[in-house]
Amino acid sequence: MISVLYVDDEPDLLDITKLFLERTGEFTVYTALSVNEGFQILNSHPIDAIISDYQMPEKDGIEFLKSFRSLQDKRPFILFTGRGREEIVIEAINSGADFYLQKGGDVKAQFAELALKVRQGVSRYQAEELLRRNHEELQATNQELAASEEELKANFEELSTSREALWESEHRLSDIINFLPDATFAIDAQGTILIWNKAIEEMTGFKSHDMIGKTNYEYAIPFYGERIPILIDYILSGLPHVEHRYFHIQSDGLRISAETNYPKHQGVPMTAWCIASPLFNEKSEIIGAIESIRDITVQKENEEKLKKSEELYRSVIENIQDGYYRSDAEGNLILASPSFIRLFGYDSLDEVIHQSIADTFYHEPSHRKIFLKKMENIGYLENEEIMVRKKDGTPFLVGVSSHFYYDQNGKIAGVEGIFRNISTQKQAEKELKEKEEHLEAIIQNSPFGIFTYQLLDDNRLVLTGHNKAADIILGIKSDSYLGKTIEDAFPHLLKSDLPNIYKKVAQTGEVITKTEMEYSPDGKLHRIFEVIVFQISKNRIAAFFHDITGTYTHDTH
Repeated sequence: MISVLYVDDEPDLLDITKLFLERTGEFTVYTALSVNEGFQILNSHPIDAIISDYQMPEKDGIEFLKSFRSLQDKRPFILFTGRGREEIVIEAINSGADFYLQKGGDVKAQFAELALKVRQGVSRYQAEELLRRNHEELQATNQELAASEEELKANFEELSTSREALWESEHRLSDIINFLPDATFAIDAQGTILIWNKAIEEMTGFKSHDMIGKTNYEYAIPFYGERIPILIDYILSGLPHVEHRYFHIQSDGLRISAETNYPKHQGVPMTAWCIASPLFNEKSEIIGAIESIRDITVQKENEEKLKKSEELYRSVIENIQDGYYRSDAEGNLILASPSFIRLFGYDSLDEVIHQSIADTFYHEPSHRKIFLKKMENIGYLENEEIMVRKKDGTPFLVGVSSHFYYDQNGKIAGVEGIFRNISTQKQAEKELKEKEEHLEAIIQNSPFGIFTYQLLDDNRLVLTGHNKAADIILGIKSDSYLGKTIEDAFPHLLKSDLPNIYKKVAQTGEVITKTEMEYSPDGKLHRIFEVIVFQISKNRIAAFFHDITGTYTHDTH
């Protein structure tokens, strides 16, 4: 079941969309009339995908998308709107939207397309998460497989160099083979079993004292359940029909290796890698053969997993929204996603493959050295801001997250990472900063007393700012109260409901006006304040107040 959050300021459309999606049996739909309500649902329910209208009061769909992506949340986000202007589409995609779907047209087809986009977005997100989790496991498996192969090769090199020891003493050779880690047995030229080591005892369950001295293909019974020629017989007789049971056959003229499937490995099928080699006497005459068998069932399963993972990885690269790239140790581009090519205004990968990343994409090529130097210190960089340029020379700002990748020897093989166009984001941040500075100027020059507070996760309301008028009106120095809770800063408010009102505004965004009385120690009315409190951003409020004692007293009279 896919959980979907749909945010739209049209209740009827929310109900229709919820009804359509949920009747398929695939979706559970949570609805919200505003962005703030949508975030409350995201915080309290396990949501798989987000659908949002564009034009809404307070915050539009693009602002919702930017706020959501700023949390480093990569869950699929679909903009579902009646506004179809090109600049809105471009801004949505640049801000991290997975899909853009325009309202209107055939209703049934429209909702079917919406359901398809949700499925695609969730599938792609789950695939990316699976790829990320499996990446380290697969790397470790590859290293283990490589080490195992090298170990096996080393064992056979040791076995080959032991031929002189065979000439001198069969008993000594038997002792050596008996303690090899791989299942190993040997036969003479007539097919009589000479050696059946401990590893092959453990693999087959057949003890050496029951096998040594046996002939007539006895060694095939533990694996195939019948007396038939196997790989070791190919060394002695070159039986052509043996090849029908083996694949990936390789030979250097003496030794032969292959893979096979054993149907009777203690009742369980097994995939094995086998290698057979002739045994010589001092006259270089073949007097027998030896074969080692390694169970590679798990290895083959891992190879299949790796293959599927690589296919999934390729699919992710081809469909990723941000620009993925990989360079070699010399800094030349060797791999890039289609989105990377589009980001820089090129038509195809062929235009830039094997080109210097610094010279082709950096606005100032020398800055790549600075980028690499920073990455050397910690091994990776996240959201590093870099000025790059498009194919036509147009500069633009990107956020780069990159890390080194290594070869099997542990040496740096190159750099890979993500380029994300953040020009729009930076412009939005600049505008937000200007608005905040403008708001701060208004606060500081207002004749009203003003306090600002922030509601923390533990429900404490902390004083974060004030203006000069607040200190003048109350006759205090508020700097000493900054960072304190409202109860610690103004203990006399414990007797009023103002702290709870302030917290309510911080949570709901309501605007509340209240008249607050101040009494002197002898219980007489001292002053009367009008207090106006409103939300300035999520969990942040401003409280305006001014002394209305004279006005209030006059009106009362």
